[in-house]
Amino acid sequence: MSENRETKKTRNIAFRVTNEEYAEIERVAIAVGEDPNNWCRNITVAEAREGSGLTKTERLLYEEIARMRYMVGHGFRLLLNSKEVTATAWKKITADADQSSGIIADDLLSRRQ
Repeated sequence: MSENRETKKTRNIAFRVTNEEYAEIERVAIAVGEDPNNWCRNITVAEAREGSGLTKTERLLYEEIARMRYMVGHGFRLLLNSKEVTATAWKKITADADQSSGIIADDLLSRRQ
């Protein structure tokens, strides 16, 4: 008998949803090419593995907010600084923010913990 490559699933989790909730779940699951049960399973297992941290979507949003905070802060420093503001300096700041969004977000998150 050949060994099953996938771990045998022996536990079951069930929950009830309204017709409207099921329709929403089904719409999203179909959009990503899955059936509702597998989509719910994958989302739940992924969330459990990530722990109480940010989801991928939340992290993406946080990085975008952190990037904007970085650029606004540096932009005001440029404007309020005694030296002349140049388009080149602003382009450098926006490029730095785009390339370092993960680092900027990590720095902000570390200050919150």
